[in-house]
Amino acid sequence: AIPVEGRVVQVIKGGFQVEVLKRRAFCPISQIDTQYVENGEAYVGQTFEFKITKLTEGGRNIVLSRRDLLEAELQKVRKAFMQELSVDQVHTGKVTRLMPYGAFVELIPGVEGMVHTSELSWSRLERPEEAVNPGDKLEVKVLRIEPGDKQMKIALSAKQVTGDPWERVTEDVQQGAKVTGKVTRCAPFGAFVEIRAGIEGLVHI
Repeated sequence: AIPVEGRVVQVIKGGFQVEVLKRRAFCPISQIDTQYVENGEAYVGQTFEFKITKLTEGGRNIVLSRRDLLEAELQKVRKAFMQELSVDQVHTGKVTRLMPYGAFVELIPGVEGMVHTSELSWSRLERPEEAVNPGDKLEVKVLRIEPGDKQMKIALSAKQVTGDPWERVTEDVQQGAKVTGKVTRCAPFGAFVEIRAGIEGLVHI
């Protein structure tokens, strides 16, 4: 079906009245966007392209969908992105949700990867929320791309973007310098103190 241009006239029960081809048409609220719509008034007065999903009664009953067109375009973008995606690439994504074992990061709309808790930070973490929260922007490196049940599984790392801190320890920490640290664990012979992410020193008892 060829897309048609329509102007959202007003919010009505269950959706929107849209003027298309100089006729009144109806777009269900679920079909105006790919996201959940909280404020329908924000769409009023705007002009979009729509797909005609139903045309009956000699053109007096027209039902539209904008979502179908948006999802088709997103599918093209996702396919192109996955074709270019490769191991060792660095991307900036958004943390979408946390699980006990790690954080899911959206690379582009509809394409997510997972950062295991051990790959979130060079610091020791018990839970992913110690490092990130949903909505956070996060720079990640692609570790693996593997086949999954429904789509490819993408393993990501946040800590490997910056590299191993021990490789720069002599630049960051100088003998005689005063530093502030966090006690991470205690042993019979002293306490281990983290002075940089992933860098621990020992304070002997």
